[in-house]
Amino acid sequence: MAINGLLTPIELHENKMGHVKAKINIINTYDQICAEKGLITSDKIRQIEIEGLVDTGATNICLPISVIEQLGLRKAGEKEIRTANGKVIRRLFQDAWITILNRFCTQLVVELPDDCPPLIGVTILEELDLVPNPAKETLEYNPEHGDKWTGYAYTGYDPSSLIMT
Repeated sequence: MAINGLLTPIELHENKMGHVKAKINIINTYDQICAEKGLITSDKIRQIEIEGLVDTGATNICLPISVIEQLGLRKAGEKEIRTANGKVIRRLFQDAWITILNRFCTQLVVELPDDCPPLIGVTILEELDLVPNPAKETLEYNPEHGDKWTGYAYTGYDPSSLIMT
């Protein structure tokens, strides 16, 4: 029975509410460009397919450092990250071409310790127009847009606010 409007752990389990996971294909775009220029052969392009946990509390895509090293991603800088355990400094890595459910984009990757699962954060969900469905434990195309990949480009620019003198 729900307590204060919240489901008990047993009810959550019976309702099949749980973790949302999805396959992520990640390619080192620097390798891809080098292959296109003939500097390396296409079989030398580093890529991996892994399962990631959808985490709407995470901003970016976050990968364990061993995965980042396997992909050979290049360091882009550092960033302060707020976690449940407090603030930490994490390294950022560039050159990741990310595909989830046949939709793709490039994005900076935040490093995680190796004992953490890969995380799919909200910026990539927005970019790829994907939404988690906790009842089905799946990641899905945004139902508001059907199968159409949709994005937003609102600038907040209002030309009527300009006054020429």
